[in-house]
Amino acid sequence: MKKRVRILSVLLCVAMVGGLVACGSKKEDKKDDGNEDGKIKLTFSTSVYVEEPHQKAIDALLEAYSKKEPNVSIEILGAGYDGYWDNITTEILANNESDMIQVYPENISTYNAIREGGTFIDLSEYMSDELKEKLVGQDMCDVDGKTLAISSYAWGTTGIFYRKSMLEEAGIDPESIKTQEDFREACEKFTSEGKYAIGVVSGTHAFTVSEWNRLIARPVSNGLYFPNGESEPYTAENVNVNAPENVWAAQWWQDFILKDKAAKLVTDKKDSREMFWNGEVPFNMDGPWFVGMSKERDESLMEDIGIIPQFDIVYEGETYKPNPTNYPLVTMISKNCEHPEEAYAFLEWMTTDEAQKIIADCGMIPSNTDYSTSEEYINNHELEHAIVDFMQNNYTDLVADPNIPQLGEISQIMLDAAQKMFSEQAADVQSEMDTTQEKIEEVMNRDAAE
Repeated sequence: MKKRVRILSVLLCVAMVGGLVACGSKKEDKKDDGNEDGKIKLTFSTSVYVEEPHQKAIDALLEAYSKKEPNVSIEILGAGYDGYWDNITTEILANNESDMIQVYPENISTYNAIREGGTFIDLSEYMSDELKEKLVGQDMCDVDGKTLAISSYAWGTTGIFYRKSMLEEAGIDPESIKTQEDFREACEKFTSEGKYAIGVVSGTHAFTVSEWNRLIARPVSNGLYFPNGESEPYTAENVNVNAPENVWAAQWWQDFILKDKAAKLVTDKKDSREMFWNGEVPFNMDGPWFVGMSKERDESLMEDIGIIPQFDIVYEGETYKPNPTNYPLVTMISKNCEHPEEAYAFLEWMTTDEAQKIIADCGMIPSNTDYSTSEEYINNHELEHAIVDFMQNNYTDLVADPNIPQLGEISQIMLDAAQKMFSEQAADVQSEMDTTQEKIEEVMNRDAAE
């Protein structure tokens, strides 16, 4: 029982695990159980609906599906990012979660563990092997031999966007940026003029860890929390935080921010994006969703925006390829859903060419590779498709956070350290990483003991 209570308390930290925006209200407040109109009613919580490009795409999906299945009504529930992940926990504990819940794969295990016997339906009986093979990120949706989610929306990983005019004026060829030191030298062209080169999140947001981790730490260590691509065994003895590679990466990032003064510290990713759009900085690390955001912000900007892959990391004479996290948005169906077949039918329809074409306008890359590799998609989404090319030609195997129930707790510990290291506090990197290692070891040891 003690372990159960501990896991539930850990879940309240789960806001650390994701990487975008939004969530649902309580189903009992939204759902009309009377069904006066005779329609089957489903609720869908998603983390991205508050972003304009996603809202347009999802609204268009619902409109198209209502024509296909007029007897099914689907309501989208949304709120701000900061409340999304904790809201899911609260709703599951209260047995009033949405019928369908969209998360990232690393969240699945955490939420499924809230309820004894599992929170979500095993979709193995619904999904064909042929469909599974087509969906990017579907292999990340299995937990303990069960398929608990379907990757039917879209995915993305990160690259480095740049303003063409600003780099041209500074005499920088973006194609020459191959390593972290090339990037640093390019940034110096702007900091020498008293400007910043990029915005970096420093605060309570998960990006405080994840941007540094994806860009610098994981390429050289292959695992911030556990080695070998954040893989098992998930034990105290295998915690990797204060490995020399991670300590070096933290020191490099701190120096880049505080000594080079290349990065302006901001509290939210939207601030660094605004800086880029306003021409205050030439670089922005982001994913394909940023294309949709930029078009929404000002379509005329698109002629001045280019993208390059994340750079290689050279450490002690060896070169390490980028391995940024893949971000597929995947959807689970609650065991409390009264109409699971209809819910799955909607999610599977989202994998069709008809739906994937609609989804493509959100800026992320559609999940079904049949569509995302089609001529139609490539011709209409050149910048986004460049990221597909990065995965094939520039990146090695992408690494995700460990899909374990303790992730919320250990992520919070790492965030606390990052706030101290990557801010004006300039905490000693080695000391902070050693302390973080000890705290995460305690978490993993406590689980083993219980």
